[in-house]
Amino acid sequence: MIQWKKITALLGAVLLASSVMAPWAAADDRTKVGKIHLSFYSPDVRVGNNGGEVQVEASGSNTNRYFIDSVDILNEDADWTSSSAPIVEVVLGVTDEEKYYFGSRSSSGFELTLDERIEDRFDDIEFVSASREDDDATLILKVRLIFDEDRYGNLPAEPSAPQWDASAFGRASWGDVTNAKYFQLQLLKNGAGVGDMPLIYDTSYDFSSMIAANGDGVYTFKVRSVKAVNNTKSEWSESPQLIVHSGQAAVAVEGWVQAADGVRWWWQNADGSYPASQWKEIDGRWYYFDAQGYMATGWVQVDGVYYYLDTRSGAMYANRYTPDGYWVEADGAWRP
Repeated sequence: MIQWKKITALLGAVLLASSVMAPWAAADDRTKVGKIHLSFYSPDVRVGNNGGEVQVEASGSNTNRYFIDSVDILNEDADWTSSSAPIVEVVLGVTDEEKYYFGSRSSSGFELTLDERIEDRFDDIEFVSASREDDDATLILKVRLIFDEDRYGNLPAEPSAPQWDASAFGRASWGDVTNAKYFQLQLLKNGAGVGDMPLIYDTSYDFSSMIAANGDGVYTFKVRSVKAVNNTKSEWSESPQLIVHSGQAAVAVEGWVQAADGVRWWWQNADGSYPASQWKEIDGRWYYFDAQGYMATGWVQVDGVYYYLDTRSGAMYANRYTPDGYWVEADGAWRP
C-alpha cells in the first residue's frame, strides 16, 4: 500500500513537471533568427548639419526570418559635431512569431557595417545595446555612428565679430575665414528662426527686407563658415541684438534712442525691450512712456492723476510750479 502511494506521488510529480515545462518546450519549437547582418547609410548626417535620417539594410541568408520595422535617431536635437555622435535605434521583428525568435542580445549576435558611400564621413559603428520584447519576437538595437576623426578633427573656424551695420538698416557683416568656401546665415526674431538660410560668398548680407516684412522685435543673426575642401561646417557665431521699434533699428545697448521722425525719444532696456504705458526712473528722474513706448511730454493723466513732464527733457516736475502756474507735489501729482 505504501509502495502504491509512492508510485502515485511520483507520477504526479512527473505530470506537474511536464505541465511546467510545456511553455518552454513550445518556445524550443521555434527557430532562432540567427546572426543579424545590418548595413548603415545616411545621405545627410554629417558634422555641421542638423537632424537627418539613417537607412538600414539587412543581408544574409536569414533575411526571410526578420524585417526592419523602424529606424530612428535618438539625439537629433542639435547640430552634429565631431564629439557628438548620432545614436540610432533599430527595431526588428520576426516574419512569423510562431516559427522564429530572436535569441541574442550581445554584440556577437550582430555584424554591423557602414555603407561604403559614407566611409569617408564615419570611422566606425559601435554596438550600444540590444533588448528583446513580445516573447522575443521584437528586438530593439541601439548603435552609435562614430564620425571620422581625421576628417572632422579640423573644422573651419567660426566667423568672427558678427555685427549690425550702424549706418545701414538691417545690414549684417562678419569676419572672413581663410579656408571657407561660403557662409550660411540664419535670421532670428525674438529667438526664433525667420525665413530661409541663405548661402553667401561674401562677408556681409542685407536683411532689411526680411526685417521689414516681419515687423518690430528683437533680431539677431547666426553665421557659420563652410569648408572649401569637404563642405564641413563650423559652429555658429551669433550677433548682438538689433532692436526694431516703429520701423527704426538700434543695436541693443541700454539708453535713449531718437525716433525716426527726429523728434520723439524712447528708452531701450539692456535686454532689448522698452517701457510702454509705464513710468521709469532714469538717473534719478522720472519719465512716462506712452502706449507706443515714446517718452511723453507736457501734461499727462495716469490712473486719473495729472502730472507735468518737461517739454524738452521729459522729466517729471515735482515740488514746483509748472510753466502754466500749477503746483505739483513731491510725487509729481497735481491735486486741485
